Amino acid sequence: MFQDLHPSLRNVMYVVILCFVALMAATFYTVRLTYQNFEPVLDKNYYEIGLNYEQAIKDQKSLIADGYGIELKLGAGDILLNSGPQNATVSILKAGNPGEATAVTLILERSATTKNTYTYGLEKAPSGKFVGTINIPGSGSWNTRTIAEIEGKKFEKQGLISVR
Repeated sequence: MFQDLHPSLRNVMYVVILCFVALMAATFYTVRLTYQNFEPVLDKNYYEIGLNYEQAIKDQKSLIADGYGIELKLGAGDILLNSGPQNATVSILKAGNPGEATAVTLILERSATTKNTYTYGLEKAPSGKFVGTINIPGSGSWNTRTIAEIEGKKFEKQGLISVR
């Protein structure tokens, strides 16, 4: 193939060809992995969230200024939780006292994936707290997002839990 070239230049050409073939093989392998493990976008309504981003920040700041807060208790309140079913209790606080909300949603998710995202609607108990049972399917770190609807505005608190 490269008989007319100097032996050192011939070896360089073979290395270049080998690198090109390896690059093509890696590209096809990456594309194959992408199609086998395809995940949709993280949030299907990302466009609407982007459009309402400024309003959501304004709502969050106004609710914080009004003294609102969210307190989430999972299981018995331990720092390290067990996997499996756990009781979830969400308290809406206004200036340290119980506050009112119309609905509370708890989202349990892993970072940067939709495979392990679970959404739970919590029910309002007679005590004014929102309660429900969630299932934590595996160990490791999980992100929590507690979203309360207060006075027509969404108030969100994020957290991180560790599961053994």
